[in-house]
Amino acid sequence: MRRRRLALVLVVALLISTGELQVARTTSAAAAAAADAPTAATEPQEPLPADDPEPPADDQQSPPQAPGPAPPPPPSRRRHGRAAPPPPPPPEQQGQDPAPPRLVVPPQEPGGVPAGPGAGRGGGVINRTLGCSALLVFGDSTVDPGNNNRLQTTARANFLPYGVSFFGRRPTGRFTNGRLATDMLAERLGIGRTVPGFLDPNLRLVQLRRGVSFASGGSGYDDNTANRLNAMSFSAQLRNLFRYRLLIRTLLGPRRADRLVNRATFVISTGTNDMLSAYLASNRSSAISTTAYENYLITRVANYTQVMSMLGGRRFVFVGLPPMGCLPIVRTLLGTGSERCDARLNQLAVSFNSKLVQLLNILNYQNQIKTSYIDAYAIINDATAEPNKFGLSEVSRGCCGSGVIEIAQTCRGRRTCGDPSKYLYWDAIHPTERANQLVADVMMDSIRQLYA
Repeated sequence: MRRRRLALVLVVALLISTGELQVARTTSAAAAAAADAPTAATEPQEPLPADDPEPPADDQQSPPQAPGPAPPPPPSRRRHGRAAPPPPPPPEQQGQDPAPPRLVVPPQEPGGVPAGPGAGRGGGVINRTLGCSALLVFGDSTVDPGNNNRLQTTARANFLPYGVSFFGRRPTGRFTNGRLATDMLAERLGIGRTVPGFLDPNLRLVQLRRGVSFASGGSGYDDNTANRLNAMSFSAQLRNLFRYRLLIRTLLGPRRADRLVNRATFVISTGTNDMLSAYLASNRSSAISTTAYENYLITRVANYTQVMSMLGGRRFVFVGLPPMGCLPIVRTLLGTGSERCDARLNQLAVSFNSKLVQLLNILNYQNQIKTSYIDAYAIINDATAEPNKFGLSEVSRGCCGSGVIEIAQTCRGRRTCGDPSKYLYWDAIHPTERANQLVADVMMDSIRQLYA
């Protein structure tokens, strides 16, 4: 009983701090009323593709639209009815949504192409040997598959040369040349070839069942980080998780939906923007000590994890900070050059990661929670120190443009290197698809442990 009261206090504190308490109460009451009230049937949409492997009965309904700007609230279940879109994104996402460039394509799974070993057509089947039912992803540009395309923010990558190694050689909003580590993880799990964004207007029912990414490029654990670029804060991502849970319960029924979320893997990858943008690049570093800010972020991580747990999360994979002092843009701005990294920033990443590991060790003692830590620092640092060991030839600059300063909009339309697979970084901050593969390898090993 004491543990339940503590968890409730943490959740209430988080909701109060984000101004979401009244919203949560209102949404919950509305959801309960909607479940009891009759709903009017609407015209049916086209059914799911026939090649989807053994869809449940509820999946014979038409697929819902993904949450875009200002859609109507989630529907009640009704046989032969059309599922309406989930409720609108938080206020910080609203506003007139500019039309995406023509080159942008939704991260769909190509029909008839296997999604992984043993996978069937239409995106594959779940890896029953592990028991992971879906991937639910939170974080920043390292795991954003294109949610920022739907936001009025400059933190976008829905233009060339981003996506030149993706399916169809087209940009989707991913901040890399190809797929993200979470995309590759989904393929290896047999879930699908990609993890779509929750704000993707072309999101299909079959994709909702396999998981989505709520991540937003430019965000962090600190909500002030996202606000600087008008990105989707972590608190907003959790509100979208709440909406996802309501939607999936409406589509599959409470029992099946809760089991899906319980068996899902929650992947959290963020924190670099907090240190580089919201703290070091602002006046906050002179007003608050590094230790105090790290502790503040760790407290946010603890609260966020409790909220995700109360929404059904049981298994969590946290990605630590990379060696920030080795980022090409850091080498350029601090003048360390291609021969060495900035030791102070690397030590800052090490310090934060150590506190994150300590927190995860504590969380593992809580009932029903299992966590795993991905040592991104060690992965990137090893590749930087011994590039030949990983088939790399360039680790100090990005593949886009000069490789020393270009990011997002400044990378737009620039020439790229001849072979991105030989580069550790795609632009001056973000890793290449090859680097994402290294992270995905470690993620897969961690998930095996979570479901052991």
